[in-house]
Formats: sequence, structure tokens, C-alpha cells
Amino acid sequence: MIFLSATSEAKLLESSHAWLGASTSSIADFPTLLKLKTPTWTQDQLKEAIDAVVTQKMRFTQASAKYGIPKGTLYDNILGKSKRMAVLDEAGLTYAEEMAVLNFCCDISHTPYNRRTKKSLKSVLDFVEKMRRLRDPEFMFTGLSGFRWWWAFCKKHSIGSLYYENNGS
Repeated sequence: MIFLSATSEAKLLESSHAWLGASTSSIADFPTLLKLKTPTWTQDQLKEAIDAVVTQKMRFTQASAKYGIPKGTLYDNILGKSKRMAVLDEAGLTYAEEMAVLNFCCDISHTPYNRRTKKSLKSVLDFVEKMRRLRDPEFMFTGLSGFRWWWAFCKKHSIGSLYYENNGS
């Protein structure tokens, strides 16, 4: 086994990757490499797309297609870029409360494996807030927190939310 000094390792690594070993002047010869692509949508369109998703008028995919905004961009702007499931802890539901929400949404007492719901986001959030206020009278979802919690709850419990405002449910 050959041991190299940190400096030797760095030089070896740098020379093995063309872009790492490139001088700044050679990079300047390719100005298009450093330019970021300008979005094809406006901030107003992004706001409209976000509103359409969080008010259950459209799914992520539908809003992405209609407004020409990448689905990942919508996810990041609505759900955040990391720790998307952490919102479940912030809501602070007990196991019994989670089961009550599952039963409210999916009627798991009669059909335990049916993990689909036609309940609206508003009805679910109203149910959760009412239940949580028994322990904490100040509890309330604000801003996007309710939608984020519902998204994470559905993901955790493999719930398919079938409710969308324009489908008449």
C-alpha cells in the first residue's frame, strides 16, 4: 500500500478531473457553462401554481404542466427542500390521535387496508385542529403548515388523497 501526503493526494485528485484542474482563464473561455438558466415562468405563475396545489384544485403534476414549472421546483417551494417529514413531529399527534385521523380519512375500522380518502384538506385539518385543541387550545395550522402536514401524513401512512376541488367530491 502506498501512502501519499495530503498535498500529493489533492494534486492527484485535481489532475484526474479536468474541471478541477482547469485554470480560471480556460473556464472563462466557456461563459455559457457558468450561466444559470433563466426560468420560463414568472413569480406570479409560481404563486398561482402553489395556490392551485395547496387548495387542491390541481395535483403537483397538473400544476407543473399548466404553468411550465418543473415538478421538483413546486415540491421544493411548497414542501421545503429537506426534512419534509419533520412536520409530523411539529404537529405533535399521539399514536391514538393519528389512528383517529386515519379512521376519519379512510375508515380503517371497517376497511383497514383501504388507504384512500375523498376527504378535503380543509375537513381533515379542521378535524385535527379540533382534536389537538383538547390538549392545546392554541393549536392551529398556519400558512402552508397544514398542507405540508397532510402531505407527510399521507406519505407516512400510504394514503392516496383522491379529493380535488374540480372533481366535485
